[in-house]
Amino acid sequence: MTNILSNEISDYLDSLYHEKYKILPLQEEASTRKYFLIETRDAKEVLCVDQKLNRDFIEITKFLRANQVRTPEVIRTNEELNLTFISWEGKNDLSNLSLDQYKKRLPEALNLILKLQTLEPPQIVAERRFDLEKLMFEINLTVEKFHAIKTIYGLETEITDEAKYFLEETAGYLDKHPVNVFTHRDFHCRNILLNEENGLTLIDFQDARMGIPQYDLVSLIYDAYYPLTKEYRSELIDYFRKRTIGSDKKFRESLYLQALQRSFKALGTYFRMVADEKKMKFKPSVLSCLQQLEEIVQIGMFADSIYVFIRSLRNELAKHPEFRSIPNFL
Repeated sequence: MTNILSNEISDYLDSLYHEKYKILPLQEEASTRKYFLIETRDAKEVLCVDQKLNRDFIEITKFLRANQVRTPEVIRTNEELNLTFISWEGKNDLSNLSLDQYKKRLPEALNLILKLQTLEPPQIVAERRFDLEKLMFEINLTVEKFHAIKTIYGLETEITDEAKYFLEETAGYLDKHPVNVFTHRDFHCRNILLNEENGLTLIDFQDARMGIPQYDLVSLIYDAYYPLTKEYRSELIDYFRKRTIGSDKKFRESLYLQALQRSFKALGTYFRMVADEKKMKFKPSVLSCLQQLEEIVQIGMFADSIYVFIRSLRNELAKHPEFRSIPNFL
């Protein structure tokens, strides 16, 4: 039995399975939740240990499965111990694929985004969206965590008031976008499992909310876990634009402004994992994310102040070997 679990949880598992079982920690992500694979003689389940029982996950799981979106099935819960048991959907996700395999599955992933956008959202999703308050909270958190990284590594890079103002203007523009759809919120390669029927299983959707149609798209094509080339991104963008809702609503401008805000938010997540959680395996994702932000700013022809900040920060962090960049795969 792993010593990661409390005695209360260990005792509960012993009483639940009444037989020998194995429990193995699953891959750690940028989250407070912990996942474990439980194997018995003839079955596999996944145990999620959270700070509190995630009712949003349970409710949205029911909604998605009712709409023929493959997700793990909720098998049982324990509210007292904040445990959720879900079905085993396979050990690999899209990040485990080779170059050729990944390219073959990406249109399928885009089709999954497009399907989500057609759904009439449940109340729990419909009543929350990426509004100005939420977007600015994410931007400000990244700025805060940047200052923590700056102190830890003695960086000279500064983020100017002009750069902050441009980010505020970006959030204001996105807040006023006329089209909002069901948005997964964290649609990247590690949240798309390859199930044992060779299909795709969606996970980590408990924070779904309303957002612009480009939100999940930019989460996938600007994924620091599996970077893509600019040319291949363009192909995926063209594929998506022909099929999405509201493609006539300043699609390109909205796409790159959302990519800027979303990637800036992701940068803050990696900063937090390194500075606060001391999870150094996220360091390479920092440089990968900065590289993608640099491209976004150039394509979008955004403010020089943003470009100078990103470029300066990337150059400084690149001097630290432990931040070595993840190479482009495509």
